[in-house]
Amino acid sequence: MNEEMYIQEKVGKQNPFRVPEGYFDNLTAQVMQNLPEQPKRRTKSVFMRPVFYAAASVCALLVAGATWMWQPAADGTTTDTVQAQAVAQPQQQEMNSEYVEDAVDYMMLDNHEIYAYLAEN
Repeated sequence: MNEEMYIQEKVGKQNPFRVPEGYFDNLTAQVMQNLPEQPKRRTKSVFMRPVFYAAASVCALLVAGATWMWQPAADGTTTDTVQAQAVAQPQQQEMNSEYVEDAVDYMMLDNHEIYAYLAEN
């Protein structure tokens, strides 16, 4: 408390800070001059919003329709798949035998080694 009294006796109760005359009269103009210029933004019109919403709805419908069209049937069989399976079965057996022959050639197995392998299993 004594320190405060000592300071008040030396300095007094006057406010040592002063504002220059007319400082606040031109303050806003000076601040606005010092601000950098911002690029003007184009605002979207309120009237264009329904157009954007309609375009988004059409896109969503197209995606949903395409997904539904390319989705397989619930039972997994259609006339195309049944016909393809009927044609592919003989071809698939040929492909399997060709694959086995290629694998045997790749492994360089002869008949004796194949019989020994089959006897173990």
